[in-house]
Amino acid sequence: MMPFLVAEFAMFENILPLYVYCIGSHEQKHLLRPDGYPAHQLFLCRSGKGIFRIIGGRDLVMTPGTLLILPAGVPHDYFPDQSEDDWELGFVAFSGSAADSILEHLANHKPTLLKKTQFHEHWNKLESLWQLINLNRENGFWESSRSMYDMLLSVLEEQTNQEVKQRISPVRQPNTALQEAIRIIHDHYNERLHLSNLARAVGYSVQHFHRLFVGIYGASPMLYIQQIRMRRSLQLFHENPNMTVEQVAQQLGMETSYFIRIFKRTYGQTPKQFLKN
Repeated sequence: MMPFLVAEFAMFENILPLYVYCIGSHEQKHLLRPDGYPAHQLFLCRSGKGIFRIIGGRDLVMTPGTLLILPAGVPHDYFPDQSEDDWELGFVAFSGSAADSILEHLANHKPTLLKKTQFHEHWNKLESLWQLINLNRENGFWESSRSMYDMLLSVLEEQTNQEVKQRISPVRQPNTALQEAIRIIHDHYNERLHLSNLARAVGYSVQHFHRLFVGIYGASPMLYIQQIRMRRSLQLFHENPNMTVEQVAQQLGMETSYFIRIFKRTYGQTPKQFLKN
């Protein structure tokens, strides 16, 4: 068990774009929150069974190995299933200027239950984060912010990979030509990739290649490339805070004005607004 801890980093709440509000794990009892919670929460069910009752919504049942994302301010109560063993629940609450944006990608600002997860990996990250808060050593607030971002990013990565797999029918044989097209895209996303060149490289006509690609991946080849570039731009901004918008656009093989326009269309703000926040 990880006793409940409040992260006492109040003076850094206006500095850190993402920070831990509280963290812990215990045998969960009945808890009612008619006004919701002031921060976003990520719950991890280690054993037993429990029910989250979203007021005005539906019940979400947590079983061992599941995760639950609960946005701030959502009225709810939760309680263990009496027919099961003790309900061990881990949790971490997080907030900050970047928290809403991350939550939009994770759960579209809705209570979301994740069933097929790499649970042990997420639980280990939770324990490591708890240790950082518990030690409360110098610069612990920066380390905990990095760890919180890493944990949320790993959940998002896993969720995204599952969504991609669900789009591919399990009864279909793998299309080696399209797999080769995906490899080419990932290897050369920062170069000028034309639809006709991609289709020719894998032996299809443009029309047939486009139709097959959309049918399997749920997006056109050009939109797929654009999505990869936008995700890569976020990674570059996080890894290299001193990089300019122009340098990131150049790394992606995009003209700066076009990059800014697509970034805003994708994330709802310009790159400079993103960096400022």
